[in-house]
Amino acid sequence: MRNTSSGRSDALLVRDRQATKRWPVLAPVVLLVAGTAGAPAAFAAPKSDLRLTVSPSVSAADSPLTIRVSGLAPGQHVTLTVTSVDAKGVEWSEAINYIADRAGAVDPALQGGTDRGGPVSPDAMAPVDLMTNPGMFSTALNLSAWPFGSYSGYENAYSWATCQPPGAGGPGCSWSGSRPFTFTASSGPAHASVTVERQPAMPVTASVETVAAHGFYGVFWQPPAGQDNHIGILEFGGSGGGVDTLFGAFLASHGYPTLDLAYFDAPGLSQVIGGFSLGYFVEALRWLRAQPEVNPGRVWVAGWSLGSEAALQLGVYDPALVHGVLALEPNDVPACSWDPGTGFAIWTLEGLPLPCTDQSNPLPADNPEAVIPVAKIRGPIFMDCGGADGIWNACTYADNMMAQLQRAHDHYAHELLDYPEAGHGLGAPVPYDPGVASLEYYYGLGGQTVLSNPVALASQWGKLLAFLKH
Repeated sequence: MRNTSSGRSDALLVRDRQATKRWPVLAPVVLLVAGTAGAPAAFAAPKSDLRLTVSPSVSAADSPLTIRVSGLAPGQHVTLTVTSVDAKGVEWSEAINYIADRAGAVDPALQGGTDRGGPVSPDAMAPVDLMTNPGMFSTALNLSAWPFGSYSGYENAYSWATCQPPGAGGPGCSWSGSRPFTFTASSGPAHASVTVERQPAMPVTASVETVAAHGFYGVFWQPPAGQDNHIGILEFGGSGGGVDTLFGAFLASHGYPTLDLAYFDAPGLSQVIGGFSLGYFVEALRWLRAQPEVNPGRVWVAGWSLGSEAALQLGVYDPALVHGVLALEPNDVPACSWDPGTGFAIWTLEGLPLPCTDQSNPLPADNPEAVIPVAKIRGPIFMDCGGADGIWNACTYADNMMAQLQRAHDHYAHELLDYPEAGHGLGAPVPYDPGVASLEYYYGLGGQTVLSNPVALASQWGKLLAFLKH
């Protein structure tokens, strides 16, 4: 990985190759439980000093835990289980079988294991990342998911908080409490358990903003009074539609007032893809700029997948309103229509279609002007891409944009994080969200393995938050 420097005049490209990090132990919780004589013949006899350490005891839900089992015999089998009940009362769990190393220890960051689905690769948070509930695949995706759970389309993922039904300008969500996660290590009759609490980095609240009241539909997340950093973020998802409440909630918990915007498949909006006017997004931007918590000179836009096209074009066509862009799993060559041949333009400006192509080509021959001129954006651009993206080749599009920015020699810092094993779900950037990894893999948004996206997100999230400080 090559580090960037915001002082350089050239656009800077960072290749962040996937790697699992081992995190320091802070305020660990250690439990020692004695075992008894006798053990299955399949593994070494359990020792009497099995220990389970999980730290810290209270942590932000988007921060890592250190999980370690010790006091085992080399080669001894141990099952590491985690359970939790979410805000909706749904029970979640995961169990992974490990084999102790030569020191008689298990560290999920360094060692792989097996669960009911097969091999589990090393991942510091694998027990949490792979949590499921028995009914999570039993119902169809609701593309305008509510209440607050995971990002739009994945209402069956873990619910950190419950929300009141949407109402005009009324309270929508409040997230301040913690959720317990109980870890248990067991080997024959020996076992140890530890419970830790997961919560937002800061308490957050949200209000629902409606088309009738403001001309757009969204959820506005706010950090506690006096704790915001005055950088406002307008955030929207992709072709799933609806409102992406998870991203906004976590951004607000780090001090960024965030408006999660729906642009279709929400109350008062179209239910189909296409005919999206940039003017709709501009109305939301102006509203966000007017909020007392937001500095109107420090407003960013963030878009995932199809939404990245809107984020980039807003930066190009309304540079006075946009001061930075997050383009996640991006595409800089918009298609003319979601269903080729229909003539129904996806993006318009002042009633006219924006440049587009009917080709799936990073350099379209039918209309070279379809390539978004990202060098016209007056601010830093953050991009990510997964090399195993099965939706489109986001890394090719992102590389082309970085090349365009480098040729422009602007003075802004730009960053691209490229994770070769990750998939399209990398664009939903919040890490350690139970249920998401399995859902992404099930619906074709995962990477090479079910843990490819979680490992990449663990590396990416802190870098994304740091980049927002530019």
